Amino acid sequence: MISVSLLKKIIYLITTISFFAFSQVVNAQKDTLSCTKPVITGANNWYPYAYVDEKNTPKGIGYDVVKLVFSDLKTPLQYKVGLPWIRTIREVNQGEIDILVANYWTVQRAKQLLMSREIARESLNVFTLQSRTFEFNKWDDLKDKYGVMPRGMAVGKSFEQYRKKISLIEVNTHQQIFKMLNKGRADYVLMAQNSARPYLEKNENKNVIMLDTPINHYSVRISFSKKSSCQKLFNQFDHALTKRINDGSVAKIISTYNQ
Repeated sequence: MISVSLLKKIIYLITTISFFAFSQVVNAQKDTLSCTKPVITGANNWYPYAYVDEKNTPKGIGYDVVKLVFSDLKTPLQYKVGLPWIRTIREVNQGEIDILVANYWTVQRAKQLLMSREIARESLNVFTLQSRTFEFNKWDDLKDKYGVMPRGMAVGKSFEQYRKKISLIEVNTHQQIFKMLNKGRADYVLMAQNSARPYLEKNENKNVIMLDTPINHYSVRISFSKKSSCQKLFNQFDHALTKRINDGSVAKIISTYNQ
């Protein structure tokens, strides 16, 4: 049988642990409700806007700009990185993550998110092998080709409708995409110009070229979840961001990734 003194100690220990756990939950809820420390995230391999290195450290223009602006606002940040892109978008839309450091503006996203003013402009281009190059001036030039693109990449409403007419599949990683192209399993790659740049510098992709005519142009923005308590900071953030755009700070950050 358990002695009375031992039973009292067990009850005391359970009570103490329960109270501590409850306090942690309450404090976390307070932080969430007051938005004292916004949770930010981004893509895993979208160079130069948002990516993670081999140590899972978040890097890129989007992260640098967000850190700079929140430093101006004297607001600390939390990071949640390494998630699959589809899950990332879902958690931002649901308010589980407060801020997405970089994504393309689309009509649909503008309805779902609070999107900042433009921090950069990006072109979506066609890449192919020099030995298998083809003339590309209009979308119909892709009809008899087999293409690959990054999974979850926005291509614009018009092209999204058009892609139903062509053979274009989504692939998880950029490495896989260029491997498929080099092995002849794809005729072309559809990718943002800046995202493709570090891969074009690799020796194994020395025969990959970019065709002159872009598919589309995109505006890169920073997005707040409409379901997050941090949405109340959006106007303040966007105002501070405008100052940093106007004083050249954002352009300076971008230039460090173009060297």
